[in-house]
Amino acid sequence: MNLTAVWTAYMATLRERAPITAASIRPPRTAGERESAERATTPWTEELREFYGLHDGQHVPQGEDYGPIGSVLPDANLLSLDEVVRQHRNNLANRHRIDYLGDDWPAVVRAQDAGETAEMFLPAYVPFAEGLFGLTYTDTRPGRRRGCIRMFSAQAADGGAPWFDSLTEYIAAVHRSVEAGSALDDLTPTFADGVLEWRDPEFSDGSMAHAATLPVIRMPFALIDFRPSQLSDDDDLIDLDHVRRTVIETARRLHPQAVVEDARAVYRQVPRLRGANMNWWVSMDGAEVIFTAIVTGEDHDVIVLELPPGGCVFEADE
Repeated sequence: MNLTAVWTAYMATLRERAPITAASIRPPRTAGERESAERATTPWTEELREFYGLHDGQHVPQGEDYGPIGSVLPDANLLSLDEVVRQHRNNLANRHRIDYLGDDWPAVVRAQDAGETAEMFLPAYVPFAEGLFGLTYTDTRPGRRRGCIRMFSAQAADGGAPWFDSLTEYIAAVHRSVEAGSALDDLTPTFADGVLEWRDPEFSDGSMAHAATLPVIRMPFALIDFRPSQLSDDDDLIDLDHVRRTVIETARRLHPQAVVEDARAVYRQVPRLRGANMNWWVSMDGAEVIFTAIVTGEDHDVIVLELPPGGCVFEADE
């Protein structure tokens, strides 16, 4: 089966078993718009062109309109054309450091084939899905594995072997997982109220009981989710430099005897929306301690908390 047939079969299954998730898939954009997105990124594979001739990503409600819609892919939402271009541009503008790999490393990367590790985001990488831990992308570099599906994350860059050799194989594997209820990438598809969710099979009754023992941190308002790929410089964004300074000041106040050097976050853009939150890794005495910063919605103020070892549960008073 080709990609169109595989995708069509998967969508038929979703419409039957998870109609809310299926309805969140946007119809494809015009051929001209798809060609414009390709020109703004890198020459696409024929399969990637075919893929975006079938959809324009997944609509995820934000802010007050937020509601559970699930995800078509395991713990990752499909990107629209605009989000593909934005993620491609942003990741090229904020590349990983490679100076420690030596002066010859750029030449090594230029000689690589698709599927090899560059330790950085390359122009030939075309992201098509975004999850909690990073981007799923097509590697369009030349070679036997051109068009393979891989993962890119802020921590590990493009380290790790390709997941699948093609989009067709990937979508077919997702469809099989959904039909059979079997795990894919350590996540199991579940259905509730017309929504497809992907859950860790180890998240059992035992782990639920463990969650009940975690410390509770009470908040004056509920935390909200957001998708960085849907943000742009035109949105109302929190000043991350200000947040970083606040996180460092908080860490130094809580640990006056420690040497607090710096703080880093994965997100590069965060909405100035009450309840939006981001984790910060604070370098302290040679180790990294995780803090979280929660946007209050007032000016650029945030509530900064050190996360306890082993996790915690946030509960809203409102």
